[in-house]
Amino acid sequence: MKRAGIFIDGTNLYFIQRNFLGYKIDIVKFVEFFKRFYEIYNVFFYLAYREEDEKQEKFYKMLTLSGITVVRKPLKQLKDGSFKGNLDVDLTIDMLLTKDNYDVAVLCSGDSDFQRLIEVLRTFGKEIICVSTRESSSIELVNAADRFIELRDIIDEIKLEEQ
Repeated sequence: MKRAGIFIDGTNLYFIQRNFLGYKIDIVKFVEFFKRFYEIYNVFFYLAYREEDEKQEKFYKMLTLSGITVVRKPLKQLKDGSFKGNLDVDLTIDMLLTKDNYDVAVLCSGDSDFQRLIEVLRTFGKEIICVSTRESSSIELVNAADRFIELRDIIDEIKLEEQ
């Protein structure tokens, strides 16, 4: 069984859920889905958070207690009033530094910024699976990856059951 590392761009996934899916994803179920096909080396979740947000703190603790490595930074407010998380470089560095620990990288993002990262990892013989939605994924990223998984195709297995 091949070893996989899972890298989840939390901000990207949040916007995908809100704008395209209509469902929330249960991150633990998401990981369990891939455990059926791969031995999971590690799961990294990149989280931009609002300081003193109790709901996000609860989410962070749930991820951590589930064995997921959470890399987080507080959101920065820009001059125009918008917010930025700035975790793409962290994700890129982690994928490169841990490349000897996995055969397959599962990248949950549709962000075109990761195209070059995928191209570099493929030169090291890594298989890259991009997981996102078609309309939120750049064509360059999908083209660079070895495989694309549409979240809607697996949503019944990974959606969060509302309580």
